[in-house]
Amino acid sequence: MLIADESAFKALYDRYWEKVLAVCFQATKDIPLAEDLMHELFQSLWERKDELRVEGPVENYLMRAARLKVLAHYRDTSNRTAHFGHAMQGYSGAEESTENDVNYVFLTEQVTTLVAQLPNPCQTVYKMSRERGLSNKIIASSLVLSEKTVEYHLTRALRFLSKHLGGYRF
Repeated sequence: MLIADESAFKALYDRYWEKVLAVCFQATKDIPLAEDLMHELFQSLWERKDELRVEGPVENYLMRAARLKVLAHYRDTSNRTAHFGHAMQGYSGAEESTENDVNYVFLTEQVTTLVAQLPNPCQTVYKMSRERGLSNKIIASSLVLSEKTVEYHLTRALRFLSKHLGGYRF
């Protein structure tokens, strides 16, 4: 176990946050983005504290995790751009109907509101799967979770949305 309790996590964070931030900044050249990635990495560590096992030096693990977090960010960004371009191609050839547009906006707003009510792990997994179009394997790898855990969070999120949205399909 890497993190026994909150004080152990605080000690780990205090000791390594600057090094993790430096790795993220070196790759991104963007302070706010590097800070976000660093915080996401430590949040992920905290969320997985009970199941996380680290072999070897903790610093090596954190530096590797930071590099993987940056790579996952760039992969997600390029995937999102590709999916958006693909979706826009399909949309441009479709019939533009005011009713469909209104329904789409209404449903999108409802889904966004409901997703915001999900617990953080479910929310993160849902967004990566449904909004970014990532596979469970890629999500598991970028969040350093098992694929079963990703499936659990995604199923939980979809059941919640299904319950609150009635007959709509995702």
